[in-house]
Amino acid sequence: MEDSCVRGQFVLISDSLTDGSFLIHHFLSLYIKGGWKVCLLALAQSFGHYNAVGQKLGVPLTQAREKGQLRFIDGLKCSLQMYTCAPQEGQGENPLRALRDKKATLRPLYDLVKTQICSEEGVLEGPTLLLVDDLSVLVSLGVSAKDVSDFMHYCRVLMCPTQQGYCRVLMCPTQQSQGAIVSLVHKDADVEDEENSTLFRHMAYHGTVHLAVEGLSSGYSRDVHGQSNLY
Repeated sequence: MEDSCVRGQFVLISDSLTDGSFLIHHFLSLYIKGGWKVCLLALAQSFGHYNAVGQKLGVPLTQAREKGQLRFIDGLKCSLQMYTCAPQEGQGENPLRALRDKKATLRPLYDLVKTQICSEEGVLEGPTLLLVDDLSVLVSLGVSAKDVSDFMHYCRVLMCPTQQGYCRVLMCPTQQSQGAIVSLVHKDADVEDEENSTLFRHMAYHGTVHLAVEGLSSGYSRDVHGQSNLY
């Protein structure tokens, strides 16, 4: 199973006119079964949601979390706290304080990710997947596409330090690295959102593999909901 887990790649998932989150659950279960450590930065759903889907896929996420194989960062809870709590109630320690403080960046969020997956020396402790669900949430909450792109750039350098030597023709890195990234970005064709479009272009540049999930051009079908393309 571990052979199916791709190293040294930044896999970008985009969806248009359909829901591509099923691929998030696919990669989460794949890497957990493959014995990798997984850091899930959940910006769109609660742990209960991922755990319920994981049980259907035969992956007990609660057990993986208790063993330390799964590190869960509750970005959804952090974002809610920024909008529901008074500034004096610990917002200064919130990794998503950039949602309210326009002078702040996502550096605290990056530092949190790094402490979850790295040793004291700042290196990955074995094969590790960073799974981000999903980046479009940050843009919809007011974070600029540039700040989100900068955050993912530093995550890419941390997780895939050899990615600059990636061979697109052979579809493999020139050197094996210990990490991988999978992230979801929405790209709905019927919505005009310049910031999110900018974010998608930045992520498409950073990514080594692009999985595009699209609704059927012919419209709704009871049996087939859409199509997936690999770029």
